[in-house]
Amino acid sequence: MMDIIKSNMSKKIFIFMIAILFIGAVWAQNDSNITLNNVNFEIPSKYKGGEIDNNRYELNNEFSIECVDDNLEKHIGLWACEKEYEKNLTIGKHPVRYYCQYNQYVHDNQSHAYFASGDSIYEIGWTGNEITKEIEDMIRNTPPAQIDYDEFYYELDKSIDLYKKERTGKLNQEGEYNYLEAKYKSSPHTNEKQDDTHFKEILLTHYRK
Repeated sequence: MMDIIKSNMSKKIFIFMIAILFIGAVWAQNDSNITLNNVNFEIPSKYKGGEIDNNRYELNNEFSIECVDDNLEKHIGLWACEKEYEKNLTIGKHPVRYYCQYNQYVHDNQSHAYFASGDSIYEIGWTGNEITKEIEDMIRNTPPAQIDYDEFYYELDKSIDLYKKERTGKLNQEGEYNYLEAKYKSSPHTNEKQDDTHFKEILLTHYRK
């Protein structure tokens, strides 16, 4: 009788261990962790398989995360000018600015979220036209922002202005901005468009040039 009881217990323990290993394997497939600029990010399974290079994680043209402290204007400037939708919001203890636009070069909607974690600013880019729960959780699970919220948005706006000035200066040096602006102003319904739309249409003729 004791042998039977021991045998049954051994089987139960074996089954229990198999179950634990299975659950662990499933969990490991759902998420993986990466570290950028000393901040840990939990990557959902749909965005796994990317590569880390120069403090940037990227999966094809579908998803990316990067610390943008060193060159914020370069990263946020183009998307701010291209935006079709913009929103400031709070996720957990993080100030966030969200942009969304249709990108004719990849033939899909692209979203970008800029947020503060610790004393740094990060950019998450993904294919889609909304902030999904997966993106929210990634932001929420990073260390709280140590940057004042007003200061965060001020830094973003300042970087966008710098980007506009640099791009305008480059186009002027190429002798093309004035030509493009004159051509733009001669088009129908020009007066109905806002300045940002004007700037966007001119810049898009030199996409990442």
